[in-house]
Amino acid sequence: MIQVQIDQSALEAIINTAVDRAVTAEREKQHEVMLITGDELCAKFGITRVTLQKWRDRKEIPYIQIDGTIRYDFNKIIQLKETKRKR
Repeated sequence: MIQVQIDQSALEAIINTAVDRAVTAEREKQHEVMLITGDELCAKFGITRVTLQKWRDRKEIPYIQIDGTIRYDFNKIIQLKETKRKR
């Protein structure tokens, strides 16, 4: 077994670096675009297509429509719903 001794300031620096890296990685992950279909969104949230349409009509969720095809940015919707739930 090898023993390594470090002082408190060095340990704090190692921990702060690790935390900063983890926070940065999580932020980058949240900004990734993950486009999914309406059926996929319904399955992930356990909602009906009628509820999904109501959310769109009330502008509660962002979506992209190109030539009649609608896609949803799953990560943005998660962020919006989490923010709304915390209120």
